Amino acid sequence: MCSALPPRVTEAIKILREFNIKATTYLDLGCSNGRITEIIAKVVNAKEVYGIDIDSNALEEARSRGIKTFNLDLSKDRFPLNDDSVDLITAFEVIEHLANPDNMLREAFRVLRKGGYLLLSTPNLASWVNRITFLLGYQPYNVEVSIEILAGVPIKHAKPSGHIRAFTLRALKELLTYHGFKIIKIRGTYDTNPRIKLLISLDKIFSRKTSLARRLVALATK
Repeated sequence: MCSALPPRVTEAIKILREFNIKATTYLDLGCSNGRITEIIAKVVNAKEVYGIDIDSNALEEARSRGIKTFNLDLSKDRFPLNDDSVDLITAFEVIEHLANPDNMLREAFRVLRKGGYLLLSTPNLASWVNRITFLLGYQPYNVEVSIEILAGVPIKHAKPSGHIRAFTLRALKELLTYHGFKIIKIRGTYDTNPRIKLLISLDKIFSRKTSLARRLVALATK
């Protein structure tokens, strides 16, 4: 099941299983078409599954998977869920896209029950790749200056994905703590883009040290 998933999601599933996390009520922020939401829901044995996304077309597919969806802007909207009503919240590769990540985290904290879990992932601004690219005078990855091209990076492997917030390990910890969360575990993981074998191999090695990993996966509790 996990082999076809992005490494960050595979790592998230490992964390859920390591801490034996189960959730009756599960909310996925930035759920898109619900494919990953559905997988996580099975891992934690969720009975009620909710998804929030700004893409109304993607939410149609999510609904076909049995997910109760809300078409909202995580940067500004209030979640239509009661206080202390959710056991698990996930947000994979979402927070870096938000103009106001504080709204998402504040609302997540509000609807999460005491002892519930927040599990999120985001690119690491201080990854080993970015440290090298910056040293050589290139634009760090995941710090985009255009919505049309990946400007200034050494390998243009994709189109811009709308990243407007960039987190180091230290910044992510501080922000989660500021919003009342208690951090349980943050792990690093590698990436598979660009698909260059040497780069992926190096990435796996460097990702053993969380502060150098290209992706951060954080588990926190209320």
